[in-house]
Amino acid sequence: MKKMKLFGGAALAAILTMPGLAQAADPPATSEVLGKLHQSNQKEIEMGKMAQKNGTSKEVKDYGKTLVKDHTAADKKVTALAKKEKVELPAPAAGAAHDMAAGADFDAKFAQDMLDDHKKDVAEATAARDATSDEKLKKLLTELVPTLQKHQDTAQKLVDANKK
Repeated sequence: MKKMKLFGGAALAAILTMPGLAQAADPPATSEVLGKLHQSNQKEIEMGKMAQKNGTSKEVKDYGKTLVKDHTAADKKVTALAKKEKVELPAPAAGAAHDMAAGADFDAKFAQDMLDDHKKDVAEATAARDATSDEKLKKLLTELVPTLQKHQDTAQKLVDANKK
């Protein structure tokens, strides 16, 4: 059987240096990932508090409590790694939580927002984990992704329950 040569050395070098491809392979900056995680944790903590205060169902209030507990724990890990890596984390954005009025439709809006947020968070954390060359960051993200996935699954259940 005859072996085919797919790329010559020059062709391969040209492909690898194409704009866009080289950037896609660049690992994310640890400081950028930690900053995003910190901001996300702060937002989820605020949203969890809001759910406990404004939620109308026991499930939403309980989910809010879980968000506060889990994202507070996650943020402690993020800030500890940031301190070790000498990364200054951004201050939480003012009004990080959505402006959601209390009332009958709070639960449905909250559940949908949490589903959307956690889908994005799981995707970003997984992508950063898979792309980073920083072993400490990879370890942290590996620890955090299952919790984010659990939050996404719970939010999906809440969204589904509100459609009935």
